[in-house]
Amino acid sequence: MFNALGDVLLLKHVSGSWVFPKGHIEPGEDTLRAAVREIEEEAGVDARCEDPGTTWTTRYRNARGETRRITWYRMDTRAQAPVLREKLFPDGAFLPPEVAAQRLSFSEDRRLLSRVLAGADLPGDGAAGRARSSETAGDAAAGPERDRDGEDR
Repeated sequence: MFNALGDVLLLKHVSGSWVFPKGHIEPGEDTLRAAVREIEEEAGVDARCEDPGTTWTTRYRNARGETRRITWYRMDTRAQAPVLREKLFPDGAFLPPEVAAQRLSFSEDRRLLSRVLAGADLPGDGAAGRARSSETAGDAAAGPERDRDGEDR
C-alpha cells in the first residue's frame, strides 16, 4: 500500500512486529476484493489497485505447520495516515520506503518490498500465481505476514 508520496503503509502488530495488512479471504471474495477489504478493516484506508493483473505470491508455514499462500497486489491510496480500529494493530504509519524496509520485522517482507519497488517478479508470480488457490490476500507494499504469535489473522 502506497500513498501519493510513495510512502509505504506498515502496521504494528500487538506482538511488536511491523507488518503489512493482510488477511483471510471470506466466502464469495476473490483475492483482490479480500485485499481491499482487509486494508480498510485493519488500517481504515480506502485502497485501489491500478493493475490487478500484476501479483506476487508468497508462502509460509504457520505455528500449526499449515502452509499459507498469500497473493499480494500493489495498492494505492490518497490517505496520508492510517485510521487504526483493531486492537491487533495499535500503531501504524505511512513511511518512506527506505524507512519501511528498516522497520519491517521480517526479512521476507523486506525482500518483497524491494522487489515490488524494483518492479521485479518473484517465482510463481503473475498469472500462474493468481490461478492457484490462495488462503490469504494482502497488498503488495511488502511481503507475507508470518504467523508471528501462533495465530492466523
